[in-house]
Amino acid sequence: MIGRVRTAPAAAILALCVGCSGSSSGDVVCAPCGPPVTVTVSGLGQLAGDGWRLRVCVGDLPCKSLPVPERASASCGRVPCTWMSPDALQLTLDGEPRRLAGVPVRVTTSKRGEAGARRAATMAFTAGRKPCGCDRAHADVRLG
Repeated sequence: MIGRVRTAPAAAILALCVGCSGSSSGDVVCAPCGPPVTVTVSGLGQLAGDGWRLRVCVGDLPCKSLPVPERASASCGRVPCTWMSPDALQLTLDGEPRRLAGVPVRVTTSKRGEAGARRAATMAFTAGRKPCGCDRAHADVRLG
């Protein structure tokens, strides 16, 4: 959410608010929220751009299948993704963060009939603080 919240004790709110800044008029200016639902898959360093695929399943939602992209391109087809480090890829998924709290996340890798790693994690929920709160659900899955 990007916006302004008019408040008298702006300094008190800024002390509690991540992603906020103040203005001389006493408004609190909220920074844009990041993606609400993400999964970071690490341990992909040697799989990047070598024909490997990821299958990511979050609870009962439809699984997402995508190529492990080359580091220079970060193109994961229909799933938005970003390389966070040389071996960690962050995927942005659809869903309501609060409803995904505690949901299992399963990640598998494969390459043309060759089985790879299988790992699981649990989706964690973080409630955003008011007035600039951004609710998030995130899971970290380590493959190697």
